[in-house]
Order: sequence, then C-alpha cells, then structure tokens
Amino acid sequence: MKKILQILIMSLLYWNTSFADDIRNFKIEEMSIGDSALEYFTEDQIENGEQGWYNYNYNEYSTSFLPGKKNYHLLEISYKSEDDKFVIEGITGILEKRIYDSYYQSFFKKECNKKLDALTLDISKLFENTKRSRKKTHQNSKDKLKKNTITSVSFNFLDKGQIILRCYYMDKVAKQSDSFRIDVRSGAFVNYLKKTD
Repeated sequence: MKKILQILIMSLLYWNTSFADDIRNFKIEEMSIGDSALEYFTEDQIENGEQGWYNYNYNEYSTSFLPGKKNYHLLEISYKSEDDKFVIEGITGILEKRIYDSYYQSFFKKECNKKLDALTLDISKLFENTKRSRKKTHQNSKDKLKKNTITSVSFNFLDKGQIILRCYYMDKVAKQSDSFRIDVRSGAFVNYLKKTD
C-alpha cells in the first residue's frame, strides 16, 4: 500500500511539472523566449540598435532597441552577448505617450491601468499555476526627485522566468514619456539582472 501511494505521488509530481506553465508560450509581436531574433530582424538591425547599459558591470547579455511591428512603438530584445544566433532571453514591448499635458496624463493613467488590469486577467487565465504579485504603485527607484511612479504586476514562473506589466508615469521635467511596458524574461536573464542591481 505504501509503495502504491509513493508511485501515485511521484506520477502526480511528474504530471504537474510536465504540464507546468511555460513562459515560452507567451508572445510579444509573435516573438517568444527561445526564438532567434534573426527570424524577425536582420543582424544589422539588431547590432545597430544595441544599447550598452546592461554591459556596465558584466558582459554576459546585450540588449537592442528595435521598432515595434504591430502593437508596440518599441521593442527591447535581450540576448547573450556572444550568441551569434541572438536567441531571445528577454523581450519588452513598449507603448509610449508623448504628449505632456495634465489632461492627457490623467487620461493615460486610466487607459494604462485598464490595459494593465485586462492583461493581468488574460495572463492569469493563460498561466493558471504561475504565482502573481499584487498590483502596486511605487516610486521609481532611479528617480532622485521622487516624482515618477510605476504601477506594476508580476508573474513568477517555476523556472524563475518572469512576465512584468508596468505603467510608468513620468514627471514632465524628466523629459521622458509615460509608457506601458510588458517584460518577458527567461530565468537565466532574471538571475543576470539580479546580479547587476
């Protein structure tokens, strides 16, 4: 009887892990973690869009800014620096509001919150076994004047991968755009970002 119970428990554990939520099933502009960025962009586009900020302390990963194709103004694609296939380890879709007016800013806050709430619901249905954080609003830690705020929700996968939804509300003095962002990160990329913080 004990052996039967052990076999039953082991088979349930195997079943749960084999059907666990997989971050690679989530797509931004048809791209997902594990795809080659070369399927969507040329090598010149990727290399010309390369940014240096992730390479400040470590040289493991690079990130390129690229134009959105359908739903986003901009995309950030992250990959291992020495990877000539540019396998995607992180994707960020960015929608920006470029009008600095108090009416439009309050309108953007409502719209961004609606989008964040709707996507949170959709992702929760898609990945039912993934741990979700509560929605919270906090100061941007990189903002010395403490005028910029971020509202966010994150989904944490068993393999340490993450999906993070964010609304950025920027003070007009900062000369940066308010934006909605959705970040999808592999477990390896999440670990790397923790090292650079």
